[in-house]
This record gives sequence, C-alpha cells and structure tokens, in this order.
Amino acid sequence: RTFKQVADFPNVIYILVMDRDVVCRALTEMHNIDGNEYLEKIIQVPFELPELRKTKLQNILLSKLDQIVRDLPKGVVLDENYWSKVFTNCISPYINTLRDINRLVNAFQFRYEMLYQETSLEDMLGITTLEVLEPKLYKWVCNNKDAVCGGLKHGLISSMGDKPDYCKLYHDEFVSIGIDPNVAIRCISTMFPVFSKDVGEYQYDYQSISDIRASMRVAHEGRFELYFMLDLDDIKVSRSIINACIFELDRKALCTAIEEINNKGDIIYFLEEIRSLSDKIPYGRLSLIASVLLDLHGGFKGENSKSIFSRAACDVANYFIEDIIKKLNTEKEKYQIIRAAIEKVDKNGLAAMARIINGIELSYGRLAGGSENRDKQAVSLAHLEELEKIYVEKIRIITSSESISDINGFGHAFYLWENLDENGVTKYLKKIFKCEVNKLKFICSMASRWNGTNGSGWGFYSKNYEKYISQDEVYNIIQSFDKNKLHEFTEIEQIKLASFVLNYQTNEMDHVNEQKAQKLVNRWKAGEVE
Repeated sequence: RTFKQVADFPNVIYILVMDRDVVCRALTEMHNIDGNEYLEKIIQVPFELPELRKTKLQNILLSKLDQIVRDLPKGVVLDENYWSKVFTNCISPYINTLRDINRLVNAFQFRYEMLYQETSLEDMLGITTLEVLEPKLYKWVCNNKDAVCGGLKHGLISSMGDKPDYCKLYHDEFVSIGIDPNVAIRCISTMFPVFSKDVGEYQYDYQSISDIRASMRVAHEGRFELYFMLDLDDIKVSRSIINACIFELDRKALCTAIEEINNKGDIIYFLEEIRSLSDKIPYGRLSLIASVLLDLHGGFKGENSKSIFSRAACDVANYFIEDIIKKLNTEKEKYQIIRAAIEKVDKNGLAAMARIINGIELSYGRLAGGSENRDKQAVSLAHLEELEKIYVEKIRIITSSESISDINGFGHAFYLWENLDENGVTKYLKKIFKCEVNKLKFICSMASRWNGTNGSGWGFYSKNYEKYISQDEVYNIIQSFDKNKLHEFTEIEQIKLASFVLNYQTNEMDHVNEQKAQKLVNRWKAGEVE
C-alpha cells in the first residue's frame, strides 16, 4: 500500500516477494492485527512458489561441483562407491535450501582448489559440509581426533575388556550439544572406520590403513589436521612428487628425487606414502623402483617413532622392497634385481642387503629360521646360494681396504657374514682389534636400540660378541681409556660406551636410559673419575 501511495503510476504493477508466514507473523506481533486478513486486502493475485524438491537441490549442487572439478588443472579420481555413501550420509541430510548450496559450494571451492592434490574430494566435501551447515559437529570432530582416527590411547581403551558403550556415549554427547545424534553418528561412521567400528555401524566396505592413506582420506591420522587447519606443512612430500616417482621419472631422475627427500629427512614419510600406493605402480616400473631403492636404502636415515614404538627408515624401505619383489611374476626377475644390487653395493648398503638376504634365508628355515615359508621364498635355493657367495665376496673386498664397524646397522651385516663366512669375520676382527679404539667402535656397533616407558637407550647382548671379546675386557678398556680422547668417537658412540659401563654386570634386560648415560659422559668430559 505504501508503494502504491508514493508511486501510483499508470500501467505499473507491483510484485511483492515475501515469505508469507514470516510477514503474517510480523504483522500480527508488531501491529496487533490479523496478518492474513491484512495481506488479503492489499494483494490482488497471490502466487505460491513451491519449495525446491530435494532431488532438484541435489542436481544443482552436483552441477556446481562438476564445474569446480572440471576447472582444476589436473583430473580428480572419484571412488563412486565411497562417494555415494558420503553424499547420502554426510552431505544430503544438511542440504535443504538453495542458500545452503551456495554457501557450501563457495567454501568448498576455496578449500579444495588449494588442497585437491593432497586430499580426498569426497572427504573434503563431507568435512566442508559440516563446517558450513553443522558447525557444532564439525567442531566436535576437529577436537576428537583420537576418537575418530584411533591412536595409542584409543587402542589401549578398546583393548580393555570393559571398554565403553561408544554408541550410547556419543549419542548422549551429541544430544547434549544440540545436534541430531542419529544423523551425526551415520555421518561420522561413513568417513571414519574406527568410529564406525566403535559404534557398531561397521556396515561399509573394509578399507585398510594403507588404503585410507593411499586415498588421502581424512581418517588417516597423518592427514587429519590438513582438512581442518589447511596447513600444508604436514605434507612432507607432495602427492605430485610421489606420483612422478611412480609413473614418470627415469632412473637418474628417480635416484635424484629420492636422495633429495632423504637429505631433507623425509624419507620415512615418502616410503610410507608410496608403499600405500604400491598397487598403482605399473608393472613395467616395478623393477626400476625396486632396483633404485635397493641401491639407495643403505643410506636412508631417520626413525619413525611413536611413543615406545619406532621403525628405522631402512626397515620401512625393506618392507616396501619386499612388497614390490612379490609383485614380480618370475623368479628370474627377482633374482636379477637382488643380484645387481649386491654387485653394486658399497659399505653403507651392506646392512640393508643383509636384511634382504636374511629374510630369504629365514623363508627356507635356514640360519635362525624354524620352518620353511614358501610364500616368502623370493628366489630359488640355488639362486640364494649364489647371492650368498656374491655377498661374501663383496664384503671381503670392502673390508680389505676399510673398516665397516661404523656403518648403520652393522649388526645385521655382521650376523649374516658370520654365518656365511666365519673365517673371514675372524680375520677381519683380528686385523682391526690391533687398535683399542676399533675394539670400542666394534662394541658400539653391536649395541641394540630400545624404547620403553622409561625412555630409550642402548643395550648389549654378550652372545653377539663374546666369541671375539669379553665383557670384562671391554669394560676395562673403556675405564682405562683416556677420556681426553673421547672426540675420537661420535656423540652417539660416547653414549653407547657410557651405557655399556652402566649396564656392566647387570641383568641384560635392566638397561639404563640415554639420559643417565649422557650424565656419565659429561662427568668423563669434566675429568671426574667414575
């Protein structure tokens, strides 16, 4: 009526667009009149626009998402089966209006264009939906990584006989924060298998941790924060570099790329990522990747430590190499790759090659093996014996001109060499033992790393060395050694020597930790007599 009074022009029709219920309620509350009767007086021809059907909203959303993905510089692979579950349980329940769609698409486009090479499209859309349309649940997921991804604490609780009734626990928690518990549980169960198993919703296809990592899923604890913090610093090696290593790089470029990753201290991250993608490696590149890793993995440095559990880089590399070798069709291919690597190995790779050979030895029930395991017999027994001969000859050549006691993982190389060529080992030790510093370096190389609730440190098992030198002799050499010459040993070797002294004549399982050993080293350097 106000429009009509102010601008009552001929041949002009006014169209009022409104939410009728909202306007009626406002008229009733603000002016104390019947809102419906008032509108009937001033509106001559009403048109009721029906709400958009759910299917129409979904089609609009999918159309907008399709355009975003098509505009990306590199293609995106969609897991149709998983996408269907995410869309049904994590997106569709929260899409009710066109405004919901526009808000979601705008937020998703910003996040995904920045992170699409490091995240799963399905999960990024699911998490973004929660952020925009169900922020309370988004905040809960963000703050409960252990509950949704699992972890040491969660594992310990779940292994207990009286573990919580997770379904009731989370149902009540979601009610308390004001969200629909049933919708929330279905949503989180879809993206997080650990949570799904806890609440008894484990109805979806099983995916291993390796599969989840390969798909860059939010459920992988190493990638979880990326979906919430948008912090690429957690991605130590980009997926584009890993894909290049798998599909594109020639031998020289592959070696260079892996060496650069190793020098940056990121080799374990790289190996775990590429191992999760081993099923995607083209058959024609299996031999190339395996041979490059065999050539380089003796120099891999680093340790993946989680509480009292840890894995050295060379161990992670060995597992991956074994995975690749298993995928080769013929025994001849496997033998040729391993043989070529042994023939080219330098002293730093001796321990790594020893691990490979010893694994095959065990599969035949040899050395410390108990019984045969045909599934792990990568090469024939005749070829294994050839590899043994080549390894022994290689180690003899190397030790004729240099000491190997300082190599990383010397104990592995020494164990295999001792079993294959005890006479050669005796001659080598007789030669280097002419110098007492070499005796101590030998003992340092025989130390075993341990991790526990009391810290970490070094242990010594006399059975590994007493055939060549006694505990008493080692102890006396350390005690009488001029501590002003400690610089002849690395800092780690100094801690190992101190650990030997502190562990002397104690139970071999009662190890002192590194902190105590370091205090003894400090006293040595200060000139204090122990």
